[in-house]
Amino acid sequence: MVGNKRYLPMVVTKCLCLLNRTAAADIPHFSVHTQPAERPVLVNDEPQLFLDDYLIAHSSNLVKTTHTPERALDYPILGWQQGISQPYVTVLRDPETKLFRMWYNRDAGQIAYAESDDGINWRTPELDILGNDNRLLQIGRDFQNGCGASVIDDGPASKDPNQRFKIAWWGQTKPWPGGDPGMRVAFSSDGIDWKLYTDNPVLPDFGEDHFLGDPRRPYGAGDIIDVFYDPYRNHYGAFVKTPAIASDGLARGPKARTYIRRLVSASTSDDFQHWKRLWRVVVPESRDEGLLEFYSVGGTFARGGLLIGFVRMLRDDLPATEGGPAEGIGYTTLITSRDGKHWERHDNVFFDRHPDPKAWDHAMTWVGSVLPVGDQLYLYYGGYKQGHKIESRKERQIGLARMPKDRFVSRDTVGNQQDVLRTVAIDPSVTVPRRLLLNARCPGGEIRVQVRAGNTGDVIAGYDWDVCRPVSGDGYNLLVTWNERDTLPDRRIQLEFKLKQAELFAFQVTH
Repeated sequence: MVGNKRYLPMVVTKCLCLLNRTAAADIPHFSVHTQPAERPVLVNDEPQLFLDDYLIAHSSNLVKTTHTPERALDYPILGWQQGISQPYVTVLRDPETKLFRMWYNRDAGQIAYAESDDGINWRTPELDILGNDNRLLQIGRDFQNGCGASVIDDGPASKDPNQRFKIAWWGQTKPWPGGDPGMRVAFSSDGIDWKLYTDNPVLPDFGEDHFLGDPRRPYGAGDIIDVFYDPYRNHYGAFVKTPAIASDGLARGPKARTYIRRLVSASTSDDFQHWKRLWRVVVPESRDEGLLEFYSVGGTFARGGLLIGFVRMLRDDLPATEGGPAEGIGYTTLITSRDGKHWERHDNVFFDRHPDPKAWDHAMTWVGSVLPVGDQLYLYYGGYKQGHKIESRKERQIGLARMPKDRFVSRDTVGNQQDVLRTVAIDPSVTVPRRLLLNARCPGGEIRVQVRAGNTGDVIAGYDWDVCRPVSGDGYNLLVTWNERDTLPDRRIQLEFKLKQAELFAFQVTH
């Protein structure tokens, strides 16, 4: 198991078995490693997470640690008994009734629906829609080889109540050759009765054998679709599976067929109907080991200026159990973006496979949907027992993991030494008075904060470490004070943290 580590660098080899008129260099590619901001950053009143280095001007001796969720149960919340056929799932919570609602795949990709009062124990109500199985939604029934059920709820204040709920999935109305595969969308007022968009597919697919010579192939939407809403830019986003091409120079994955390797591309839309041309955001890097592939990005949500997603990682060249057949393994890592276009894939494994060979999720753990519930995040994931393509009707099931909210990554001290982290210049958008809260864990240590002028870097009088009351304990909203002062100066600032035996997850400037 990989735990809090990344896989070793891979060796890239040439593959000349597939010709394509498109060159890899011609395909837009926006995979990045985030650097510290060069200009002052406007921060809102949400927690500012230290997942990337964007807010960090200086750090000495601190270790970046990825924290992992814990399984809520040792068994699936929905399994093969309910006809689960794919690991892709959306869970939302009604803001008024607090009911948990799930959309998932059953039986050859048909879309089904479930409900829960607590997010853990689920029921599949009869919907009185289809005569043969009242638990299935009409949508998706008439599509061949359908896959996915990615849903967005615009909420009670939706501009168009008839389009409050939006769903995207991959499907086609007739088989190849001559099919019409791609990303399809539909709209609903209640999440149950759906109306198909008349101009589907909104993103066509050119990825299978029948499109080998098509130069549009790298821009096609493959059969894994995940959509989300970006509140910072007020538009919708989509991640889709896309193929590598020969000029990428990648060795072929064992089960990738003409895809060579499965990559991830992104698109955006203002209305969920008209989508921009895809661009690549997740591809194998020189630091990666083996025949690494990706099955899109699930669960993307916004927090503190960041978009945070969960990459489904695939290694079809590895066995689930050491010494066993190489039937493939899958796990989840984090991906973040500051602008919705450039995305950083983080190395450390976020959610790994169960180490017990008898466990239902021993081979694969792919996060698909993430939901805040109080002070926790509920992460719904698809699990496989033996491998990627084994017993798809019996071993693809849905599980639940949980973790404290906003605690994906911390900056930690090593040993008993005092270490320092200083932010870039920030301009809080919160009106005065402003208070500084920390999401931190330091039961045996402490954190002190001094405030510097954002323009000059000079320590502001009355805000130095000596007068800062040490912050200790374990909490999401630990208040920082300087003598009797509990508010920040009304100006552009830099925050400088001195840590001792502590873990710092985030800071928040709020009323």
